[in-house]
Amino acid sequence: MLEKLLREELAAIEALSQLLQQEYDALRTRDISSIERIASEKQTSVDQMHHLDMARVAYLHQQGFTADRQGLQACLNAAPTREERAILNQLASEFECAIEQVCDQNEVNGAIIAASRGHVEQALNIISGRTPLEFLYDHDSRKVFNSGGGQPIAKA
Repeated sequence: MLEKLLREELAAIEALSQLLQQEYDALRTRDISSIERIASEKQTSVDQMHHLDMARVAYLHQQGFTADRQGLQACLNAAPTREERAILNQLASEFECAIEQVCDQNEVNGAIIAASRGHVEQALNIISGRTPLEFLYDHDSRKVFNSGGGQPIAKA
């Protein structure tokens, strides 16, 4: 049962990885329709992964293990044969590597989105006649447009 769950989770994370790569390509080419389609597919993929995660957690609990990394490792080590332990450990290792790759790709995509947003904000500032120095940041890191009154940044 655990082998089946791990294989399904590995397939799901690999599918998400492919979607993130497609998103990267769409972001680079600014293909809005693909970005919208991929966003929907990513949500479906994340929902599927959530259900698989819940099934693994339930399985671990049924077997008397905790639903954390140590519990999973203890469950893997409790497999009846050396061959089964090797297969389960290999699947768990591949899953962890796939998760790291997904996280890395997600960060890259996020950086592209942030850079694009910065370019759009800069263009809007130019179109609206504001210079980039006409705003400051408040305590919540939100932009606050300066009214140009020569107000000091800090109180003396």
